[in-house]
Amino acid sequence: MTSVTPVFTEYERRVVHEIARHQVQPNAVQRVLDAIGKPVGKLFQYARQSQNPALKGISERVQGWIQEGLIKTVQAANRFTGTEEIIRRVEAMDIHVADIESMRYLPLSKLDRIADSFKMSNRLLLGFEGALLGSATTLAEGVPGAQLVIPSLILADVTASVTLLSRQTCILAGVYGFSPKTPENLPHVLAAMAPQTATTDEGYLAIKAAIVGSIRETTRFVAGTTGVMIDRRLLEREAPQMIRLIATVAERLGVTVTQKELGILVPVAGAVLNGSINLAFQQVSHQTGKDYFRRLLLEERYGDELIAVAISSEMAEIRAKSANPRD
Repeated sequence: MTSVTPVFTEYERRVVHEIARHQVQPNAVQRVLDAIGKPVGKLFQYARQSQNPALKGISERVQGWIQEGLIKTVQAANRFTGTEEIIRRVEAMDIHVADIESMRYLPLSKLDRIADSFKMSNRLLLGFEGALLGSATTLAEGVPGAQLVIPSLILADVTASVTLLSRQTCILAGVYGFSPKTPENLPHVLAAMAPQTATTDEGYLAIKAAIVGSIRETTRFVAGTTGVMIDRRLLEREAPQMIRLIATVAERLGVTVTQKELGILVPVAGAVLNGSINLAFQQVSHQTGKDYFRRLLLEERYGDELIAVAISSEMAEIRAKSANPRD
């Protein structure tokens, strides 16, 4: 029995290679997020496989909350993500389609170009949201009595950023012809956001928590050193890592760090850190979503089995080349 090899276009061949390469050789940001999220992922896996009914029940409830939370963020994202926006963008690029479902019959090269045209607006939204709530959390920590609203700010930050990431995935789904407003496409949107084999989501939330902890520690240090001379000895012995980083940068710029400057720079640093992690995860999420829907389209065109074989073959070839770089 002879095997049937799909006749890919040159661009489709390149897409298959990219999907395989992203699985074998993820970029630096995804590697960091995966590494940080791995302990949390292992904890969930251990709980799911545990014979202890209480531990297993807690894990199932947490997973249920996460799944329910993702569904709600997708529903919220759908309220302010119209498929008309995608159609307008397509027409502005002099590409004509009857409806969203017709998008999936366009060449992948055009679909990728349309998908990437939304990248900058998504980046701006996520960066602004992270910076705004990062600075708000920092300022609240330094105001007497305002610490009570910090848990609400943290929850608002996570909810807003995940909703914006859901919006990005909904846009990608629509671009590749899978309307996010159609109920049967909801599993695809969720799968594109949270691949079963990745721990980047856990890594993202872990870094978010670490940033909040760093912001709070830094703000307390600033508040506790009011009227105290901030010298090198104090910075080296007692200052949190964020303060040391600010002091190092200021020193290289020839600026003397005082209490007044710290009061200004700490909220800025909190905004930059929180905005940066949003931007980093946006980059990973955009590529993950693209790969998911590109593979889905290829499977529709050539069949699941043939695409699985093609990607596995590419992955094996990439691994072989990595193991023997001189070949």
